[in-house]
Amino acid sequence: MPLLKGSRWTGTGERIKGLSLLVTAMAGLCFDMYGTLCDTSSVRTRLGAELGVADRLVAAVDETWRRKQLQYSYQSAQMDDYEPFWAITEHALDYALAQYDLDPDPDARTRILRAYDHLDPFPGAAEALDRLSAAGHDVVVLSNGNPAMLERLADDAGLSPHLDDILSAHAVRTFKPDPAVYEHAAETLDRPLGDCRLISSNAWDIAGAGNAGMATTWVNRTRDPPEAIGARPDREVDSLSDVAEDLY
Repeated sequence: MPLLKGSRWTGTGERIKGLSLLVTAMAGLCFDMYGTLCDTSSVRTRLGAELGVADRLVAAVDETWRRKQLQYSYQSAQMDDYEPFWAITEHALDYALAQYDLDPDPDARTRILRAYDHLDPFPGAAEALDRLSAAGHDVVVLSNGNPAMLERLADDAGLSPHLDDILSAHAVRTFKPDPAVYEHAAETLDRPLGDCRLISSNAWDIAGAGNAGMATTWVNRTRDPPEAIGARPDREVDSLSDVAEDLY
């Protein structure tokens, strides 16, 4: 079903009509959540509080957790052995704790895992979403996260009123960068794939979306090189505010 213009996915906000006539082509803008709208490294606060170890070790656990989270999503897709992203995140945490011989009690482990419900939004996230919505674009999340975890995070980060919808890879029971995820977004938005644009800070996500035929904007905060495999980004910016400036 196409999204209804003039309404948000929560029903709590109202679309602002802006200078849409100045935009040459309206698009379905699909924002990645983890690492793009919200900062996955903000779990370090909870890790430090629960583990009581040196900051250097906290950073190492965080980096391993995120790396294994992505790796396990790739493995799950390749092995055709789907599990929801919350379970993937849980497995990755257990690996990271075992890697550094850490064994928090079950309650502490649960609190650490729940840090993924309370990630900090990046500066300018809500403002960028609102500005692009005002320009007439459909503004949605497209994420590997399963629906319940995405909705919890969007609510906690204050992003829910600024989105038209939340789209999850869970609907097709695989993970990005499988083309099926990007195709699902286009079908839900009732647009050709080429009229949809992925906005992501993850270079592998950009490469996958571009390869599938979606337009892309890479939020390259750390000035990394693009991926050597897959499509190169159509556009490259430094921040979410720059996304809005570029596409408004």
